[in-house]
Amino acid sequence: SADSMAWSVDGRRNAPLPGHTHKNCANCPDWALAWRQRVLDASEKGMTAPRQLSLLDLPPEPSLKTAA
Repeated sequence: SADSMAWSVDGRRNAPLPGHTHKNCANCPDWALAWRQRVLDASEKGMTAPRQLSLLDLPPEPSLKTAA
């Protein structure tokens, strides 16, 4: 699932948790639980409030100039 991939990539790209002897925490249940808690904490603080973006608010595309 997407959340499994998210914490696994996060664990692979960061140093292992203190006291862990493996190369990284990509498959580490402790890392997964810590990642989950960080996501829940951020959600409770409103840092990840979803919002719908408007297509009309996008900047205009640069005009394509054709050779005459």
